[in-house]
Amino acid sequence: MAVDVGGDRQVGRRAGHQRSRLWRAAQPAGLVCVDLACMAFTAASAGQVALRAGLAGILVVVVNGIGRVYALRVLPSGLDRGLWIAGAGLVAVLAAFWGTASFTVVALSALLFTFLTLCGRSVLCFLVRRAHRRGRVAPALVVGAGAHGRELARCLLAHPEYGLLPLGFLDETPGEGASPPVLGRPADVVQVVQALGVRAVIIAAPEHRPAARQARALGCEVFLAPELGELLVDFVTLREDVRSFPLLRMRREARHSVSWLLKRALDVSIAVTGLILSAPVLAICALLIRREVGPGPLFRQRRVGYLGEPIEVVKLRTLNPADAHESATLWSIAHDSRVGPVGRLLRRTSLDELPQLWNVLKGDMTIVGPRPERPHFVEEFSRAIPGYDGRHRMPVGITGWAQIHGLRGDTSIEDRARFDNHYVDRWTLRLDLKILLLTLGSLIRPGGS
Repeated sequence: MAVDVGGDRQVGRRAGHQRSRLWRAAQPAGLVCVDLACMAFTAASAGQVALRAGLAGILVVVVNGIGRVYALRVLPSGLDRGLWIAGAGLVAVLAAFWGTASFTVVALSALLFTFLTLCGRSVLCFLVRRAHRRGRVAPALVVGAGAHGRELARCLLAHPEYGLLPLGFLDETPGEGASPPVLGRPADVVQVVQALGVRAVIIAAPEHRPAARQARALGCEVFLAPELGELLVDFVTLREDVRSFPLLRMRREARHSVSWLLKRALDVSIAVTGLILSAPVLAICALLIRREVGPGPLFRQRRVGYLGEPIEVVKLRTLNPADAHESATLWSIAHDSRVGPVGRLLRRTSLDELPQLWNVLKGDMTIVGPRPERPHFVEEFSRAIPGYDGRHRMPVGITGWAQIHGLRGDTSIEDRARFDNHYVDRWTLRLDLKILLLTLGSLIRPGGS
């Protein structure tokens, strides 16, 4: 739920992040409840049994979820996505009432559901606006105290129904005597957000956009407010505004989405299945490695994982390094004469990567993600390549967007970093499935590493 800005700030600092998550869930949860209640009434009016009513409710929520009907809005309206809602109701009643009701009953039920839902949503939106006008608003910061930022802040102060109350600005210029005041510089966003219990940050100047990810990591809702006429608005779909000032809502961090849980479930399923099915292959590989390299078919190597945390990656041994320093700093052994026929076969077929399924099962790695690198090279590349550190925003993986484009082994690090960051920025579960299918295809024509 939203916080009362006039309340105790110390309490706001302690509970702000939790309230932000609750408020995120409250709006879509309320809309889902409206849809379910309206469908239950519709099904009862059509004389449907509880099982068919429940099926219709599930279907309408699923279809509306696909259509992003439950997406958060700064100022929700009861008429948002009205045509989609009508279509979802028709699909749900057709599928659930099939064989038990005439076409006339189905059509009338769809109309009744649409009417009830739009009315219910309008009532819910009215209650939200009323709560905002009574002070139940989200404390906000505007990053950028230029003319555009100040006009937007004045608009929000004059129209509390939008639920965003600007406490002040972050800007490089002090802005003495300004109201709302300039509370710090954009680089101070973490300290100001934590100190004031801020729950929303509006980026009103393009040069200050780096503050957006920092604010999002703290649990804030983050909006980009492009100026009217800015070229950006011709390339994106505008779904929200404040009195005709366009707003673009920043996507949630991947790890806070439902898809992230599904990604982990997929990882565990593949890892368990892969370890069971590959057990005989691993046993044969271990015997061959023992004959060619000696005892100890597995080796562990320190790598950098999610958010820069160190992990130990398990692989099949393809040669014995001279010492620990060589293991940590030798870039590639693709053409090393010490690698024998068995080692080359393991590398060419990627069988040496199979033990990393254990890392996936432990949670150190994921199936699809940026490849983990050794700390020595992470430090070196981070100094030389802008944005290289950004690839650690996602857990490291066995395969990934860069690998399926041939960027493995002795290839361009700049290209790898660009591909990895592109993957992190556009991550979806659908993209992971695409990469998995392309990886399977590449195994048919192995090219070594």
